Amino acid sequence: MRATAAESGTNVIATLDWQSGTARHRDSLFLPRSALQADSQLAAAAGQLDAGPIHLDAGRWLQPRGEPVTRLPADAFRLKHFPQPGRFFPRLAFTGLASGPRDFRPCRVLGVGDGQLKVDVNHPLAVYGAELTLRASSADPVPGRFRQLLEGTGMQAPPADGQACYLPAGACDRLDESGDAGFYAQPRLVHHLDAVCRAHIETLHGTFLAPGMAVLDLMSSWVSHLPAEIPAGLSLTGLGMNPEELEANPRLDRRVCHDLNRQPWLPFPDRAFDLVLCTASVEYLVHPRSVLADVGRVLRPGGRCVITFSDRWFLPKAIRVWGELHPFERLGLVLWLMEEAGFTDLRTRSLRGLKRPADDKYAAQREYSDPLFAVWGGV
Repeated sequence: MRATAAESGTNVIATLDWQSGTARHRDSLFLPRSALQADSQLAAAAGQLDAGPIHLDAGRWLQPRGEPVTRLPADAFRLKHFPQPGRFFPRLAFTGLASGPRDFRPCRVLGVGDGQLKVDVNHPLAVYGAELTLRASSADPVPGRFRQLLEGTGMQAPPADGQACYLPAGACDRLDESGDAGFYAQPRLVHHLDAVCRAHIETLHGTFLAPGMAVLDLMSSWVSHLPAEIPAGLSLTGLGMNPEELEANPRLDRRVCHDLNRQPWLPFPDRAFDLVLCTASVEYLVHPRSVLADVGRVLRPGGRCVITFSDRWFLPKAIRVWGELHPFERLGLVLWLMEEAGFTDLRTRSLRGLKRPADDKYAAQREYSDPLFAVWGGV
């Protein structure tokens, strides 16, 4: 998922490493080296990248910081929906906070009551700090700005009350509440993410594989996102909704059809697997806490669960809260769900900035490759 120190190239992968009270985090953005020239310190670092990675304290770029909590009248919130405490909103959503009509800088609502809003206007990472690492890269990024690395990062940090923030009443409702069996009856033998994003998911998954592992591909389909070469003796079970899609998946050794939204438990014995993978599907679970708790049950001691997603999904079947959250807040939701399910040694990753393949069907609409977001933890 990242360039090595020995890699050379005319471009850059910029990475923020930081730690919240819940997890360790790494957020990365591919950039052309020219994107560093507007800042003198970054420009100086760019000139030394061929000698190896550059490590910097990111504090100077995590602005604003040290600002006191802002108190606003409740009617200063301009959006129609309730300003859920713990969630982030752009400054333009609040009367008196925005510096202009396009001020999208995030601020977190800390509390609502007595006719007032308590708002933290500091950068989401300001309280945590981060190490910035710049590495030379041979990858081909979309032209961008260094500031993009700081846009959204930090929003995955846990709120004071995860239940109230992420799962208030109705959060897991869906636009289409009809039975999932009917919706998924027609096989969909198509890719839902572009080739660049899929390749990064495969690479990430490959870091968790070992010989002889029993692996569960949760909410599986006709593709399991594994590298071409897998360790000897590895067995792969796929649990999905459509038998034709599962049959079309050549990587699976075992296929199980099961509706997790109707029966939010896994039809497997305790400690049956070493690794559980869930790709681009967690947003469809209407009982995510129950399912992830059962994932912990079927994992062997030392086993891990890896959940990956991007910013594309089937709108009718995704839970309502998924579409209400910023992409980095979705990392926070999944992280909180895994913590609630008892997972430990939690990590998050994000990877953005590469070009979309020219032959991708959405290439004319979207220059960027689908971003990758990942959360994992162990039992």
